[in-house]
Amino acid sequence: MPAIRMIENGRVFGELPEKSLYLCPMFRQIFLVLISFGVLPLAGNGQDASNPFELVHRLPKIATAANPGVFSNPFDMVPHQSPGISRVLAENATTEFNPFSILPTGGGLLNSVLLTVLLLILAFLTFSVAANRQAVGKSWRGFLNDNSLNVAQREASGIVGSTPYYMLYVNFLLNAGMFIFLVTRTFQGEKFNNFKFLLICLIGAFVVFLFKHVMVNIVSYLFSIGEESRRYNFLITIFNCVLGLFLVPFNLFIAFSGKGDYQILLVFWMLGLVTIFYGYRTIRSASIGSKFLSSSPFHFLLYLCTVELAPVLFIVKLALMQ
Repeated sequence: MPAIRMIENGRVFGELPEKSLYLCPMFRQIFLVLISFGVLPLAGNGQDASNPFELVHRLPKIATAANPGVFSNPFDMVPHQSPGISRVLAENATTEFNPFSILPTGGGLLNSVLLTVLLLILAFLTFSVAANRQAVGKSWRGFLNDNSLNVAQREASGIVGSTPYYMLYVNFLLNAGMFIFLVTRTFQGEKFNNFKFLLICLIGAFVVFLFKHVMVNIVSYLFSIGEESRRYNFLITIFNCVLGLFLVPFNLFIAFSGKGDYQILLVFWMLGLVTIFYGYRTIRSASIGSKFLSSSPFHFLLYLCTVELAPVLFIVKLALMQ
């Protein structure tokens, strides 16, 4: 068999038979065939496993639920679905804010319980008047003119002199909370006719007027107007003492007059009387703060908006929202 010399760089380092050169390409083709039929099926079976680099959270939920072991191609064309927040905004499904939703709802408050509370308030008023009858007359005269208000303020010095006015003030706060409850029951029916809501109204009246006096004292401390603030606080006390006397009979009439036009008439009549009271008090208090209007108009208007007007507008806004 002829041989073929293998020469490299001018040197002969071996001889190969000519037949071996023919068998080498044949072995190479056989090897490629074995690779095609043996290894490639294994690779095909390996593609059924999940891809560790697949972005599972980006895949459609329907596809992952149908094939939990095999994830779909993230580049597949799927129908477009708007995100949840966009769908809510598009449908305008947001609920309107209602501050009264946190209040206890439900009816069932017995008239006997309401009558008991009103009688307890009336008993407290009787005790307050019996403790110092002159305080009622001084409050009424101070309500009518400034000179009587100055006299009553001088005599109300100390704990002994101011206690009768504080007791009448507490009577006003109790009747104010009761009036708020009765007005709500008149227009809302049985929605808030429960004892818990009644307690919230009574406590809320105390909190609102206590905040009022605290704000006035803070303003007096910041601007060194102690005398004027004491006079204004006493003016508020006198007016509320007198208003509390008017609230007692109206609360009794509104509570037990029966549902109808007569009850609504009483409510609006009392609301009008309260408006007149506070309008008159504003005119009387203007004489106390008039001298600050010329010297510090900005601070005066700032106090007027934040302490006097803002709470009233806030309460009116809440009533309109309900």
